[in-house]
Amino acid sequence: MNVERLLKDAAAAETSEVTRESLPPLVLPAARRRHRPAGRWIVPVAAAFTVIMVAVVTVAFRGVLRGPEALGEHEGPPYFLATHRKGGVGVFDSWTGRMIDDIKPRAGHYAALAVSADRRTAFLAAESGPCRTRIDKVTLRRDGTVARRTTLPGGFDTRVDEMAATADGGRLAIVFNNFTGCRGDDMAVVESSSGARRGWRLPSPSGGSPEYVQSPSWATDGRTLFFVTDAPEDPQAVYTGVVLRELDTRTTGTDLAHARAVLRSTDNLSAFRPSPDGRTVMAIKENTDIDDGKFRSVAIVELSLLGDGSRKAPVRELARMTAGQIAPAAPVDFRTALDGTGRHLLVSSRHDRAVFRMDDGRFRRLPDMHRTDLGLIAW
Repeated sequence: MNVERLLKDAAAAETSEVTRESLPPLVLPAARRRHRPAGRWIVPVAAAFTVIMVAVVTVAFRGVLRGPEALGEHEGPPYFLATHRKGGVGVFDSWTGRMIDDIKPRAGHYAALAVSADRRTAFLAAESGPCRTRIDKVTLRRDGTVARRTTLPGGFDTRVDEMAATADGGRLAIVFNNFTGCRGDDMAVVESSSGARRGWRLPSPSGGSPEYVQSPSWATDGRTLFFVTDAPEDPQAVYTGVVLRELDTRTTGTDLAHARAVLRSTDNLSAFRPSPDGRTVMAIKENTDIDDGKFRSVAIVELSLLGDGSRKAPVRELARMTAGQIAPAAPVDFRTALDGTGRHLLVSSRHDRAVFRMDDGRFRRLPDMHRTDLGLIAW
């Protein structure tokens, strides 16, 4: 017996006897003002307040953990690039940590990377042999997926240490590592469309000349290149600091020692980002324990360019991320990366299997990032 069918038939039989004519006319009572007794609003208001608070807490909680679906310009780059254990470079959502795309190396592994400020072009350097480097140019879509990958012509007969791209990705500055037996230029600039290049070298090592180049970064004009060298040795000082230099890439000459010094500092600074007007630079200042190398804090600082770099530049701290903000424990093995504006900082902690970000002083952890193999980061 189909019980469901019997119930449907019975309901149909009951309702069929009700017609429009059989219904009495509807008469509404006259409107009368009623006074609500005191206290009758307490329950409805309390219920409404509870609903509102739950909604606010839910939105706030989701905002902290997940973030909005799309980021605005004020929230920093929408994605970042990072090397990983398998030798490739992953493209990750900078708000959640979700992997968007994975760029596998053609051979070897990627050892250096850079991305343009417009987020459309990335450069990935892979060691193809002893003292031999190939640089791939990757075109990215707006959502971070890979549209095309080509290789800069010619290759390089040395090892690449660091790279920096202009805002539009048209030029690439490369710092080479010649401390491992390789020979060649210490720094070069490459036109990414044609592969045309020009190189510069440090003078032969002496008591007062710099010995290394690091932290290349472009000014907004795409012609002026900033880079860091070690400061002249001081027999009475344990650490003499660094010198930020300014190089006009249009001038003749190949000697990097002739580049104008614009800033001198004894702080542990890296990732210099010049302001659009060229009067100041942003940088990362790391504070680690001298004895055990344990991370204490990392800060975004601003320094004024004094012109000749003859005296130490004053440091103004803009935002700080301390070890106490990183759970469950402060990392020993960590990487930092500053975006092109100098306002957004990423910290990768292998110990905590996490990536943290700081935006204009606000601190958060990327909820979908649980990896221990991230290396170099660019965004």
